[in-house]
Amino acid sequence: MVQLFLGILLSLLPKRYRDRLPASAQADLRMGAIVSGLAAAVVCLGFLIGRYLSFLQYRVGDLGQRAIERGHEGVLTSEVVHFGMGAVAAGEYLLQPLTVALIYFALEGTARFMAALVTQQITGTLPLYLLAWIEERFSQARAERALGPRVPDIFEEVYSNEYDARIFTCRRRPTWDRMMTIAWKHLFYEVLGEQPGKAPHHFIYRLRTSPKGRTVRTVHQFDPDELMKQKPARPGFLAWLGGLAQDKLAEIRAERQPPLPDIIDTIYGKDYHLKIASQGPKEGWNHLITIEYMNTRYEILKQVGGTPTYPYVYLLRELPPGKIIRTIQHYEPEEPSGPTSS
Repeated sequence: MVQLFLGILLSLLPKRYRDRLPASAQADLRMGAIVSGLAAAVVCLGFLIGRYLSFLQYRVGDLGQRAIERGHEGVLTSEVVHFGMGAVAAGEYLLQPLTVALIYFALEGTARFMAALVTQQITGTLPLYLLAWIEERFSQARAERALGPRVPDIFEEVYSNEYDARIFTCRRRPTWDRMMTIAWKHLFYEVLGEQPGKAPHHFIYRLRTSPKGRTVRTVHQFDPDELMKQKPARPGFLAWLGGLAQDKLAEIRAERQPPLPDIIDTIYGKDYHLKIASQGPKEGWNHLITIEYMNTRYEILKQVGGTPTYPYVYLLRELPPGKIIRTIQHYEPEEPSGPTSS
């Protein structure tokens, strides 16, 4: 019952907010979306019909009373007049803001119910998407101010066993992952990863010369001044809604395609020791679970945003000695196993 109640509440939220909440792993989101969508459709439709009958009776009676007061009671015997009075009342009722809201939420509830029942897609409610859009606009503005003014990027060749070049940039490049190829001065580079830099170049991307025979999926022609030519991203609501629809379609297409293996990076000298980038969320991965990988046990520190290809990134730290282990999950990049009690 608790899982269903949580599912009803969480199914109303946009996906990016649901993913932030640990309770999403325990909630029955699909059944919650079915119940909340059906309940919204039935309740709104019931109010819509009940209000219409009450409004029709009141409005037709009011029009008839006005006709009698003006001495035109004879017209009330005409069927055409009765039909006209009903049509006027119906048109007036449909134009009321509350009526429009009831119609919308009845349709939205039906769409959410059918999406969860037929395609198992969990879709939130539009008012919360509007709030998410407003919050995103403020977050983008704050993030842009916090990073300071934009400056040209710096491309630096490096003679190292690990990478061949670095790009110092003042803004994060969310699409620069291992699926991306960077073109610069007739050479092609593959992106190895991102690391923090120093102001004004807050981000550093490590590059390696693309080996012969490597499959090139996406090529980005690098320009050191490209960020200077761009305006800060502040999309309008329609553009944001269009992007949301594209993300939803991409999510549906991704479910039909075989998933890519996780990307695992071993990190030293930071607060975490292992970074796992995945195409989908890891069910049950929170601070209470212990992950065992390559005969080493890790605790999960947090989940952060990633790239469009790998949107879920988990930061893990080697398990401190003496820490109580509640649940262990044996992790394999291509064959994740379920949790087992310990």
